[in-house]
Amino acid sequence: MINKVLKLIKLLFALSSFICVFYVILELTYFLSFPKPILQAKEDLWLTLSRALLTDMVLLSLFVLQHSAMASESCKSLLYNLRLSDISRSIYITATAAVLLVAIKYWTFAPYVLWNINLSYKPILYLYIGFHSTAWTVIYVANVCTDVTELLGLKQVYYSVMNLPNPNFRKSLRLQKLNAHMRHPSFLGFLLVFWFVPVMSLDRLLLAVILTGYMYIAWNTDGEDYNYQKYMFQRKHHELERLNAQ
Repeated sequence: MINKVLKLIKLLFALSSFICVFYVILELTYFLSFPKPILQAKEDLWLTLSRALLTDMVLLSLFVLQHSAMASESCKSLLYNLRLSDISRSIYITATAAVLLVAIKYWTFAPYVLWNINLSYKPILYLYIGFHSTAWTVIYVANVCTDVTELLGLKQVYYSVMNLPNPNFRKSLRLQKLNAHMRHPSFLGFLLVFWFVPVMSLDRLLLAVILTGYMYIAWNTDGEDYNYQKYMFQRKHHELERLNAQ
């Protein structure tokens, strides 16, 4: 009976986490793609800049530390020893969502702008919307195609409740290796979102530099990963060609 209650609690937690993450993703999309109005400093400029950049650096450091520490083998081993390995992914993304919400809420604008492009000129506005829409579409579709229920932890809990083995065991070793090197795809999509903005203030520059550098370090794919993705792409392409030929 206790075991069934624990499984139900884990399943409810995973479902709640799954829903919350979608809300945070929408908040993050709005935060990154819709620049806030430029505000004038109400006190000494350098004091305002220093305070804003220090606050934002703390928020970015909090995200990087959480994202790295909870993905470490020591943290995974701790959750395994606590018999929470099946819900570890849900815990991880819930913590990530919480950190992102804190960062979005307390993010501080640094009132120094490197460039400010006027979006009232419609061709530029349409170009901006097109680039960001394409980037977010690539990010969303790529994550859905990589088994979004497993990526967000719901599949692991469901398999545990049904007394099935970890869904990762059903994947090939090459796919497991790729996932370990690049947990979610679309490096280029995030680069476009970070850097292709109409207003590049110092706080946005700090965000773009730190997160670009973090992605570059954390996503350590190699030649074998590239060859595997190329092989799978070609295989899927040939399968679709055969279906269209029938």
